[in-house]
Amino acid sequence: MKKLLFTLLASAAIFTSCTQKNEYVIYGTVSKPDLEGAKIFLVPMNGPIKENMDSTYIKNLSFEFRGTEERLVDIRLERMRRFGTESLLVVTEPGEIYVSIGEISFGRGTPQNDTLQVWKDLTLEFVQQAKPLFKRGDEEGFKNLQESYYKRTSQMASNVGLNSTLGAFLDERVKEDTK
Repeated sequence: MKKLLFTLLASAAIFTSCTQKNEYVIYGTVSKPDLEGAKIFLVPMNGPIKENMDSTYIKNLSFEFRGTEERLVDIRLERMRRFGTESLLVVTEPGEIYVSIGEISFGRGTPQNDTLQVWKDLTLEFVQQAKPLFKRGDEEGFKNLQESYYKRTSQMASNVGLNSTLGAFLDERVKEDTK
């Protein structure tokens, strides 16, 4: 009897740990109190949207998504509540992902999402530095800055792995922009 009970408990523990290994959990918060009760969406960046989209409601200024499929998604508010908030790209890789949706949104918690946030910050920095160069007509300065940005993005893609969800996305961005 003890052997049977031990076997059942061990099997349950193994099943639970296998399920948890492949699961992602997105713990999200919003910064604006007027978003209480708003619908928020997890929208896939590739493939059919309607069949693969998930949604939930914001309660106590927070929300949560769970799943097992790794993909690149966009977290966004319902259309009428988006003003003044930024949607956020996230990789639904196994683990706990923490996001904050607001005027400037951010995410962290898993290797690909930590790298994605660094890339987002790098992209914002690039845009801020590029604007004055572009306005002044400094084509050479802009070209040098752009080459540096592409090189760093390409290096990030390699570091995270070109076969990973984020690596493939970053690599594609560089290839599209340098055509």
